[in-house]
Amino acid sequence: MSYARNLLSRGEEVVFETRQHWLAVFARVWLFVVLAVLALAVLIWQSTSPAWNGQGIIQIVSIVVLLGTLARIGLIMWAWQNQEYLVTTRRIIKAEGILNKTMGDSSLEKINDAHLTQSWVGRIFGYGHLDIMTASDEPGAIEDFPMMADAVQFKIAMMNQKELLERPDLARPAVQRPSSPPMQRAEALPPRAGSNRVQVAQASAAPGASVGPDAAPRDAAASSPGSAASDSGATSASSTSLSASAELAATLERLAGLRDRGLITPEEYETKKRDILERM
Repeated sequence: MSYARNLLSRGEEVVFETRQHWLAVFARVWLFVVLAVLALAVLIWQSTSPAWNGQGIIQIVSIVVLLGTLARIGLIMWAWQNQEYLVTTRRIIKAEGILNKTMGDSSLEKINDAHLTQSWVGRIFGYGHLDIMTASDEPGAIEDFPMMADAVQFKIAMMNQKELLERPDLARPAVQRPSSPPMQRAEALPPRAGSNRVQVAQASAAPGASVGPDAAPRDAAASSPGSAASDSGATSASSTSLSASAELAATLERLAGLRDRGLITPEEYETKKRDILERM
């Protein structure tokens, strides 16, 4: 974690973070880049030119200049990476340094105003010079942010947080998680074909229909030759036999219908069919 974030107080949060623009780094290292290129060019020229008396001294100087400029460029880049310009919920923080850290902060309540200066180049590349005017005369108070990246966004975040600190009623309410809907009872699955529930449902829908494995015997008993003979009364034996055959055929059709609708199993249908055919 960064140095400045380790020094945040309890409940303090970072709202915005930035550092100097990369053009500020280029403004400090361009001369060292030129010196490094010249030293490298001299080394290349010395390696290809004929030997002479002062060649060794020039090569040593060129190597020293090249290594020194590269080290200086690396330190500047490292220091730039360690810059921290923070806007928190309570203050603004400016932390710099690699090994020796320099940190200044100012409370948002003591900030009176902020003056932002942007050149046309700064507006193109997105940097600016921010001067912060505070009511504190203590040493270490933040007043200057030169060539700061995202200077406009930094100022907006700082002023917004200052207003929220002075007027808590403007803060957004805490986000509440929506309550989970009450659990609903799962709907009953449709009855499986051939189960007792199907037979009960069919029986309640058509009370006159015969349902279940014993439906065929009752139908067969209701349409037996004896009952047909009693109903016909004075019919002849031949007409009684034809009527019984018709009743048995109707019973087989009803059993086939029950089998097709899944109210009885194919095994039960074959058993009842065999019994009826034996009676014929």
